[in-house]
Amino acid sequence: MNNFNNNQTADIYLLAYFWEPESCQGTSKYAGCDNPMPYWGFHFTIHGLWPQYSSGGYPTFCTNEAYNSEVTTKIGSDMLKYWPNIQYTFNDPLYTSFWEHEWSKHGTCTGLTQEDYFQTTLSLYQKFGTPLSVTTAVGSTISATKLRNSFGGSKYVSLQCDQDGSYLSGVYTCWSFVNKIPSNQIQCPEDVQAEDTCSASAIKVTSF
Repeated sequence: MNNFNNNQTADIYLLAYFWEPESCQGTSKYAGCDNPMPYWGFHFTIHGLWPQYSSGGYPTFCTNEAYNSEVTTKIGSDMLKYWPNIQYTFNDPLYTSFWEHEWSKHGTCTGLTQEDYFQTTLSLYQKFGTPLSVTTAVGSTISATKLRNSFGGSKYVSLQCDQDGSYLSGVYTCWSFVNKIPSNQIQCPEDVQAEDTCSASAIKVTSF
């Protein structure tokens, strides 16, 4: 995806998910993999909510408003459960660096306050959730077609895969918005669709 002039107005959102069991495969450097929440084993977690241009590309680092850790502390345990930083343990001083990055790079381009940005992302995630087809495929495989259809079809989702294009690692979906708040899932722009890295016909859904 190309990065365009920040003076252009973003007109859609991209909701990005992680599949944390795959994030933890073959690595010992991520401290959060040692004691994962059971929830992460059967549900996607949040990567971020990113403003995009329907014509292609996206803005980044739109203001210099610094991340305020008091905001995510106020939101509380939902951040830890649904938007974890798998690279660190909960008590590590660097744990919030992931949220800081998402706010600085993407949140500053939404026009939302920090609290509204994080709450809006959590609300969309909780509303949209993880398809049952994914949860029931943990530890086995799912047809790539079935997986894409679970998110509305190939034009509505961009799957992310590791290794040989067959291990699910994440998902992108696209959303229209009203008054800066995501409303309806929409077809993703061609550049987002082109980010699909799942080339296998059967996708492996790893477990912890």
